[in-house]
Amino acid sequence: MKDMSRRNFVTLGALGAAGAAVCGLAGCAPQKTTEAGAGGASAKQETINCSGIEVNPDEVMEVIPTDIVIVGAGLSGISAARAAVESGAKNIVVVEKATTWQYRSNQVGCIGGKIQEDLGIHIDKNAAVGQIMKECGYRPNQRILNLWADNSGEAFDWFLAASEGQYVVEAESDTYDGKSMSVRKMHWPHPAEANIADDFYPIFDDCQICLPDNGPYIQNMVDICEKAGVQFLYSTFARQLVRPDNAGRVEGVIVEDENGDYKKITASKAVLLATGDYASNAEMMSYYVPWSDRFMSIFPNVDAKGEKTNTGDGQQMGMWIGAKMEDGPHAPMTHHLGGPLGMDAFLLVDINGERFMNEDVGGQPFQNQLSRLPKKTAWQIFDSKWKDQIKYMDTGHGNVNWYVESGSDVPNGSYGKNAYISDEDNEDGNTPGFLSYFEGEKALGVTANSIAELAKLMEVDEAALTATIERYNELCEA
Repeated sequence: MKDMSRRNFVTLGALGAAGAAVCGLAGCAPQKTTEAGAGGASAKQETINCSGIEVNPDEVMEVIPTDIVIVGAGLSGISAARAAVESGAKNIVVVEKATTWQYRSNQVGCIGGKIQEDLGIHIDKNAAVGQIMKECGYRPNQRILNLWADNSGEAFDWFLAASEGQYVVEAESDTYDGKSMSVRKMHWPHPAEANIADDFYPIFDDCQICLPDNGPYIQNMVDICEKAGVQFLYSTFARQLVRPDNAGRVEGVIVEDENGDYKKITASKAVLLATGDYASNAEMMSYYVPWSDRFMSIFPNVDAKGEKTNTGDGQQMGMWIGAKMEDGPHAPMTHHLGGPLGMDAFLLVDINGERFMNEDVGGQPFQNQLSRLPKKTAWQIFDSKWKDQIKYMDTGHGNVNWYVESGSDVPNGSYGKNAYISDEDNEDGNTPGFLSYFEGEKALGVTANSIAELAKLMEVDEAALTATIERYNELCEA
């Protein structure tokens, strides 16, 4: 990419706000100055050359004609290839810059479908969409949420159809051998004692998890594609979309193979971008979500050169030929999974010993508050009754719902932070441990026999912490 400087990057944002015709992303370099008038006034504006990487036609070593080219061999790209095959399409090429196809999370949110039907779950889709709109301040496009609510159950059934007969349907609380294919309803069943009806932030039973992970399910889709003749070009980097004069349809994509040779893949019917997010592109994070650019992408996927795959290539190529980036602010994935007892609604205080939020929320609202705290640090406080209290907490992403005695089977394997391990399994003997969202972690904390002792160990003011706990107990009593 040319002129990839931070200065040019920020300049584009300013130009966009002033109404210049810009792409708004790195790689678009100012070229010349023109006169533009508005309301009789004259203002100088820069026009932008949005060509992206400039490839000399003489450098193109080969032209590959196709009907459809898909950039990205993750879940979206492979699903697109399979859907095209099943619709009768031929001559399909999938471009992927890693050495093989990719996948990350194994959780799938949908409304309806056979998994939920088998478990007797019914979700009010209007209530679910309305709750999302409410929690997001009515900023989302509700038509997109309705599209998901109306079609996601059928789509998930279609995803699983490629693995028919290879998996079993289970509840989250069932034991798991760690190897077999099991599709589970996450956060199900709800604890019998939990007061679900009055939840201000209700948990809708829309999330499934595919075990051992998404790998074997996607492999079955790849097999369908390869059997139908889909060509997968791995270790191949998409560099530029082909759209002559930035007008009309996109006709193909220029790619670079692992030897550094350029090839032009033409597409007579469609070019699909399925290239993922930009969380590992520091410049894009700083530009589009500066409040979250300190967060590192947790996903380990790397390309053929060992670099992270989620670097915003698709968004950049799209904007270089005239596409518009979604209006900001963008929504980064920065959810937190809470303290030693996950996202259960136990008392939260900051480093000054002061309560700072309603604790009965999910991981994302908590993360939003945590990022604003002094030293971005919070304490979760609970007493010896916690083992009896967790059954009154509802299920949810990051909640702890079971207490497991030493030597017992953990209800949900080691993939979710939903079970506590008894003290005997912990290194220090007094800090309760949990099965972390990432395997192998242990809860870090302190244990005390009085509030005064606890304040000392937490290094917070004793009077402040005492006042906070007394006020909290008054509210609980009320």
